[in-house]
Amino acid sequence: MALQYLTHIDLKKNELRNAVIEVSANAPSSPAEGQIYYDSTAGDKSIHVYNGSAWVSVGGDITGVLGGTGLSGGGTGGTVTLNIADSGVTAASYGSSTAIPVIAVNAQGQITSASTATISTDLTIAADSGSNDDVTLGTDTLTFSGTANEIETAVSNNEITIGLVTNPTVSGNLIVSGNLTVSGTTTTVNTEEINLADNIIKLNSNLDSGTAPSQNAGIEIERGSSDDVLLQWNETDDDWEFQAYNHAGTPVLTTYKIPTTFTATIGDGSATSIAVAHNLGSKNVIVQLFHIDTDETVYADVVRTNTNTVTVSFTAAPAASKIQVLISKVG
Repeated sequence: MALQYLTHIDLKKNELRNAVIEVSANAPSSPAEGQIYYDSTAGDKSIHVYNGSAWVSVGGDITGVLGGTGLSGGGTGGTVTLNIADSGVTAASYGSSTAIPVIAVNAQGQITSASTATISTDLTIAADSGSNDDVTLGTDTLTFSGTANEIETAVSNNEITIGLVTNPTVSGNLIVSGNLTVSGTTTTVNTEEINLADNIIKLNSNLDSGTAPSQNAGIEIERGSSDDVLLQWNETDDDWEFQAYNHAGTPVLTTYKIPTTFTATIGDGSATSIAVAHNLGSKNVIVQLFHIDTDETVYADVVRTNTNTVTVSFTAAPAASKIQVLISKVG
């Protein structure tokens, strides 16, 4: 019967001679980490140690080394050597500036054949016009050229940039299939004829819909050595006006209002002097009056107060809205 020790045995660094550890065909039950035993099972015959979770064998021998696919040599004892079998590929350097290597590799990663394939060193280039040309790689320089006053090119960091020059000039006809937006301050058209499909030309289009208008707008005609003339909307008077030479002995460039006629109904039963603002911009006006009820012409004193107003005076105040005033500008 084995003696049981309930405490550790400390040999004080002395040898334990002729000792045999536990021999068993079965691993001890409920082992403690670090516990050992000798497995006597046929085919094992080795020491096992418990690592805290499983029994691990600490013995074992290599009984032989065999050469696998592509290897030769090996042995069952002593020092053995493995040799890589010749693949049949000639030892050499494959590939050049005009040929690329063609290599076959088997499943073991061995090169089983090696050869070269000739590569073309000429690059054929073509364009919309001109004949095709060849560029010899490694010898020739392929140059991307722009067009004077139209296209410019630049090269940097292995990139070629192609774009318009800062102030391009396009020779020949230019067709824009989409919308054309000009963001500058001046657009100059040096042509003899302008054809527009649009039936309305909008001026002052950059005025926001929530902003009150303050600038006149119209069309000015360049007349060389003579004074320019224009047709415009006068924003101050809220009228159309144009410039032309009057028919005086010495014609003078004059601004005329459009329209050239004006009509109003006057009379309030009390006023005998009534100012009528016609805003025709001239004192050269003809004033006629007629009575609303009878359609007959009536007469009164008329004074052209200024270029935009006439004053009509009566002996007796006309009844309310009974006199129709007709004003026509002349010249």
